[in-house]
Amino acid sequence: MVLTEQEFLEWKEHPATKTLIKALRNDREFMKEQLCRGQVENEEELRGRCNAILNLMDLKYQDLVEGARDDAKY
Repeated sequence: MVLTEQEFLEWKEHPATKTLIKALRNDREFMKEQLCRGQVENEEELRGRCNAILNLMDLKYQDLVEGARDDAKY
């Protein structure tokens, strides 16, 4: 499936996507608070989850296209 940049931008502006991003942002803030309070058993895992959420929140069309090209190589 080919996703155009316009379709990607429409998806980013869709209310469901905005709700998802807000929920991810809230979850990330909660995890950061747990880290600050020392309430985390596995800091490395938590940092990885926070970084993954950040990557999703900041996803750009070019990132998506480049990732799809990389997958096609395998």
